[in-house]
Amino acid sequence: MAEILRSLNREWSAIAGSPSARRALMRWSATHPVLTSAADLDDVIDLGFNPDDGPAVRRALAALAPADHLAARTLLQGLLGGLCNLAHRVGRDDDAIDDIVRLAWERIRTYPASRPGSVSANVLLDVRKRYRREQDKARRQIGSCVATEAPSAEEQFVSHAFLEELATASSSSGISDEVLATILRSRVGGESMAELAAEQQVSLKVLWHRRWRAEARLRELPLAS
Repeated sequence: MAEILRSLNREWSAIAGSPSARRALMRWSATHPVLTSAADLDDVIDLGFNPDDGPAVRRALAALAPADHLAARTLLQGLLGGLCNLAHRVGRDDDAIDDIVRLAWERIRTYPASRPGSVSANVLLDVRKRYRREQDKARRQIGSCVATEAPSAEEQFVSHAFLEELATASSSSGISDEVLATILRSRVGGESMAELAAEQQVSLKVLWHRRWRAEARLRELPLAS
């Protein structure tokens, strides 16, 4: 099982039956009666798979999700199985599930309350489209980088003055220590990406892809703005 799934499941075990989760469920049930039969958040997940109540349960969570972190987290937990299947179908590397989950979370937190149709199907469809767009963009970027492997304005992306802040930001955005080291060793230290790829026993294209994706995440943070 991928580390992100183990982490999410451990987190879920800690919060599903907690007092704060039960209080949240009581609050949700006041405006979404379909949730009243659930005693805790595990029950909400089970209700989500009920053929009769499931669609309404997920619509309720989706309506709450933009303003309620726990509701969004509950919906994400209920969609993990579908997201794993999607990662297996369309994923282009071992890190696909990380990207799929990230995109699903972004979609859940911005889900339009008035959108018709199945919430789970809509989320999976949107994530699939976003993932493919990101992969296509990465492939074009990789092709350009591999063809030239010449310094550009992008090489100025990381500077020594930002190292401490960069380490903190990378950890909060789910970037592994190995990928962060690749960014620093290549961008700051000037080490060859080809040599780093050989050291990590991956292809040069895979390493370009991982670095590009990590930098794309960092650019979304205040550090990179």
